[in-house]
Amino acid sequence: MKSALLLSLLFSISVRAKIPKRFDYPLEGTDLIYGNDDRYEVDDYPNSAFIEKAKSVALKVPNRKLSENREDPTFMNFSTRKLRQMVSQICPAERFIDQVSLGECSGFLISPTHLVTAGHCVLDTSDCSSSKWVFDFKEDTKILPKSNIYSCKKIVTQKYVYSKMQVNDYAIIELDRAVLGRAPLRYRKIGLVARNTPLVLIGHPMGLPMKITDGGRVSGFNDLERKTTSHSFFLRRNYFTANLDAFAGNSGSPVFNYETGKVEGILIQGAEDFTYNPEKKCLESRHLTNDSLNTYERVMRINHVPGL
Repeated sequence: MKSALLLSLLFSISVRAKIPKRFDYPLEGTDLIYGNDDRYEVDDYPNSAFIEKAKSVALKVPNRKLSENREDPTFMNFSTRKLRQMVSQICPAERFIDQVSLGECSGFLISPTHLVTAGHCVLDTSDCSSSKWVFDFKEDTKILPKSNIYSCKKIVTQKYVYSKMQVNDYAIIELDRAVLGRAPLRYRKIGLVARNTPLVLIGHPMGLPMKITDGGRVSGFNDLERKTTSHSFFLRRNYFTANLDAFAGNSGSPVFNYETGKVEGILIQGAEDFTYNPEKKCLESRHLTNDSLNTYERVMRINHVPGL
């Protein structure tokens, strides 16, 4: 996932290793792999209900990475730089390195004209106007129908605050037109998700074609939080933590309750994605056990987003 995620491209290598500045969003402290790598290509996911929900998830793509298709004006071309080109030190055995890395953040529909994402993904009107939101960017996508591409008309509400007393990271944007053929996602409106609830994440890790990720669960307080319990309970009113396999680019992704199918929250922050392997001399996905409490990812509670 991502710490203050608009990706500053510094990753952890014992101390830290610099990644070439080819990403436009922060690669620092998004997510990593807990236990097994539970990322699926959308159409390979075994639960068809979540394949349907994936239709309502979009990728934020900078305008400069899109261009008119001269042969057919109803389509647009896109930059085809692959993950291995975007992160030149990435280990050759990493998954998906030959897939296109196109976008910066993820988002999802909550009405035909409104999309929710993380606050750090849409900081201001410049962010709004300089990017498009693209639906159905999947594994074998070669060209983008203009009907799947939407502009940000305006930011309805946005907040991006991380402090000792407050965590708020959300944005609601109005799109330039109504989205047809894609159902707004259902989401929790009251109450709190229970600990150990199984979760599903849908989004675009590292700006890659959409992935569905499961295997994560809602966690309890981590070791650091236990030492500051009074602050922790206050902070936790707005977010919960989970051991989800997410990366930079997953910021803004919907996190679903596997049992109810409703959105529980927005992926906003987490631990570092990659570590430097001095023997291989390259960056590899950081792997932790499922009970690595100190690095659980943060998920903004969807029912604590004003205006929903």
